[in-house]
Amino acid sequence: MSPDAYIPVHVTADTYGRITVPKHLSDCIPWLRGTENPQAWILLIAAGRYRLLSDEEVQSDPQLEAVRSLVLEGKSAAVTEPTFAEESRRAAIVATLVQATIAPFKPGWRISFPKGFNVFRPPECDPNAFSILLSLEGYLEVWYTDVLRKAALPLEGQQ
Repeated sequence: MSPDAYIPVHVTADTYGRITVPKHLSDCIPWLRGTENPQAWILLIAAGRYRLLSDEEVQSDPQLEAVRSLVLEGKSAAVTEPTFAEESRRAAIVATLVQATIAPFKPGWRISFPKGFNVFRPPECDPNAFSILLSLEGYLEVWYTDVLRKAALPLEGQQ
């Protein structure tokens, strides 16, 4: 993998909310191959920060798999008594995972960013300015550029 894979790439969403992932970044994601549209998901990590996941990655995570089943199959989660409620952060996971459309778009791939996530965009962010990067864990992440800039700025003072 080239060192450039860890340098954020700044992109602009088109009028339909689609963003293009450059080839050198999509080449780092093993499941982004061929000419088929793989089933993909976008997971909200934090306000303005999102992670692209394959269907297999979602299926292998117990919390996310339950949401996947709800979305794809209309299956209900485990039935509990009406007086029981999950802790708020855990219960909110259903709002943080959405199916994504990802398709080959020469020379890389194009993601249709879900409009449902607009509610999680910090108000001061440019709604069309995104940064794409690989996380340290090896996932493709999409950030609003303003959110990434703010997250990285504290590093300037630590010298």
